[in-house]
Amino acid sequence: MELAVITAEKISVMFVMALIGIICYRIGLISGHTNEKLSDILLLLVSPLLIFTSYQQAFDPEKLNGLLAAFFMAAVSHAVAIAIASFLVKKGRTDWEVERISSIYSNCGFMGIPLVSALFGADGVFYATAYITVFNVLVWTHGVILMTGKQDFKSFMTALRSPCIVAVVLGLFCYLARIRFPAVILEPLTAIADMNTPLAMLVAGVSIAGSDIRALLMKVQIYYICAIRLLVIPVAVLLVLKAFRLDDMVTTVVVLATSCPTATTGTLFALKFHRNSGYASEIFGLATASSIVTIPVMMLLCGLITI
Repeated sequence: MELAVITAEKISVMFVMALIGIICYRIGLISGHTNEKLSDILLLLVSPLLIFTSYQQAFDPEKLNGLLAAFFMAAVSHAVAIAIASFLVKKGRTDWEVERISSIYSNCGFMGIPLVSALFGADGVFYATAYITVFNVLVWTHGVILMTGKQDFKSFMTALRSPCIVAVVLGLFCYLARIRFPAVILEPLTAIADMNTPLAMLVAGVSIAGSDIRALLMKVQIYYICAIRLLVIPVAVLLVLKAFRLDDMVTTVVVLATSCPTATTGTLFALKFHRNSGYASEIFGLATASSIVTIPVMMLLCGLITI
């Protein structure tokens, strides 16, 4: 119960930040083009630095075991998501590709990292990097195949070179080699990394403001896809992971990352591969707004369910 309450409080704070982003868009302070640049700064600089700095801590064999467990659970989580989406979102429907990728992949970067950081600090982000690594590898392989219908080895190599993956590799190397940066270097890096939550919420708010809220609320299918992303898949993942009886904190971090709303990657891929990007944006908008309620519910269930 306590974790659910804390999560609700943190999401409420993040929602206010997103609301500021909506206001900034409405008054013309942040345009769609500016938001794209802010998104690039977040993805290419701020989030990678947050990931990297999370590894700047004393080596602990137990934490390393927890990280390996997180990689395993992240792989299981995505396997469950892909299986459920393949069953519930039928192939051949109009825009089924957009619906599947929106159902499977969570916003573990924009929403997940800020929440995990707020709830569990650097240790939580340390474990969340495993989920983000698995996410990036799969979204640039399985996700690209899903959206294009073609296998593309180049996309897999692109995934391995993404800033977040590079940050994981460098951070893990420094962690295992016991390399700790001096304060004069680490403090500015940490200061930039601390921008992750407000910047992510501003970007999310502007993205929501750019959607036609009234129109999307009238589309029943969007509620169905959001229910799969926010409730069906997280509950299934929670039950499966609890059965392994691994570290509670690591399990909670992975469930939290799984419970996040639709990834912005769905909209970006829809634009890139000439799918229905407007529909992808609508799913993203409603899922993000709904997650204010569903994520605390999932954290409550995470604390209540024991197997």
